[in-house]
Amino acid sequence: MDFALLKALSEADAIAASEQEVRDILLAEADRFGKEVQFDGLGSVLIRLNESHGPKIMVCAHMDEVGFMVRSISSSGAIDAIPIGNVRMAARELQPVRITTRSGKKINGLLDGERQASDVSKLRVDIGARSAEEVTDAGVEPGDRIAFATPCSELPHKRVMGKAFDDRLGCYLLVTLLRELHQTPLDAEVWLVASSSEEVGLRGGQTAARKLNPDLAIVLDTACWAKNFDYGSDNHRQIGNGPMLVMYDKTLIAPPRLVEWVEETAGQNAIPLQRDMFSNGGTDGGAIHLSGNGIPTVVLGPPTRHGHCAASIADADDIDLTHLLLVALLKRSNANTVSHLTDFRC
Repeated sequence: MDFALLKALSEADAIAASEQEVRDILLAEADRFGKEVQFDGLGSVLIRLNESHGPKIMVCAHMDEVGFMVRSISSSGAIDAIPIGNVRMAARELQPVRITTRSGKKINGLLDGERQASDVSKLRVDIGARSAEEVTDAGVEPGDRIAFATPCSELPHKRVMGKAFDDRLGCYLLVTLLRELHQTPLDAEVWLVASSSEEVGLRGGQTAARKLNPDLAIVLDTACWAKNFDYGSDNHRQIGNGPMLVMYDKTLIAPPRLVEWVEETAGQNAIPLQRDMFSNGGTDGGAIHLSGNGIPTVVLGPPTRHGHCAASIADADDIDLTHLLLVALLKRSNANTVSHLTDFRC
């Protein structure tokens, strides 16, 4: 694992529609290998991995993270905030955060809210100000983005912890694919897509898919189990047990033939899979597979502990195994693959 790359991606601040810090990392990697780059109208980054006369494959991960936005500034110096994305209630109290001002200045503060039963509302960021003038003098304005201020760190037993692993782990995998396959002949035209604004309605996945019109899509995302130390048979998101293959969520049911193709590829490469189903939520796959005439789409990714909060924990081997699976899938992809997936006569 390239921890330095993961750390840079995790510690970048990229609330929906304000993803330039992550975008810059991806663009630098694309420039390093001389790859063509396109954008959709929302700012999603589309990197062409190779040239091929074969089918077009979209590998997609989203850049944005859950966080907050400055809503208003009180006369007493409190900064009222509104959640952007589904931030866990437990992560809305007494959390270190940082505000990115319009000039790019970073201002640290402490997020807190008022709890009523399980709900935490009336969120405010304290930067130590005593008046609205002190807040505005610091450069803070309504609309500024607020992210958790969690450093990325290495843990024992090849585990890592940091903010925004949903979905910087996916962005990390886009870069590792670019680095490994930038000169590899493939029988498919592969586009590595870092989408905008997934956390607020699967927006960039939809617009990027319309722009590319791919024949097949692989979505990279992550998820955690509600009980972090539950190692029972119900938990198919256990760190250290290999990548997740998402067979169902509220927005997408993976086509059986596509699932079988992934399973077969994993088996041929001795890669363990956790076959998972989401009872709630969805990914960019929910928007992508409905684009155009319909795109065969599957969701893969390394599992995490904790999600939509100040920090998540992941296993480095899970991330590396997901990379190996993606490489194997892309090397197997050709016109016959797509034909088999879209021929419903048998």
